Amino acid sequence: MQGLRSNEGEDFEKFLSIVEKEAKKLGGIFFCDTFEGRDISLNDMKVCDLGGWLVPESEVESFESIYEKGKDDELWEDDKWYDMYIFVNYSLDADKNLILNFDKK
Repeated sequence: MQGLRSNEGEDFEKFLSIVEKEAKKLGGIFFCDTFEGRDISLNDMKVCDLGGWLVPESEVESFESIYEKGKDDELWEDDKWYDMYIFVNYSLDADKNLILNFDKK
C-alpha cells in the first residue's frame, strides 16, 4: 500500500485508504510516519491519529524514493519535506461517522 512502510493489517489499511482519499482531495498523497494514539475500532477498522507527510502529487516520486528506503534523516534535513509534515486527527460526528482533520499541529 502506497504511503505505508510496514504491514499493519487489513483493519488499519481500510482506515488508511480513507485517509488517502481525503489526502487526494487536498491534492496530495499521505505517507504515514507515526501512530499518534487514541486508537479505536470502528466499522471493522483500526482508527487512530497519525503523523506523516502530505506530499503533492508532483513530488511523490522524488519523496517516495527516500521514504521507502527508510532514510528519515534525509526527510527531516530537507525543509521541503519537513514543511509537508502534518497530523491527521479523527473525530466522530453524532452518528459516529468518521471525520478527518489534516493539521500542521
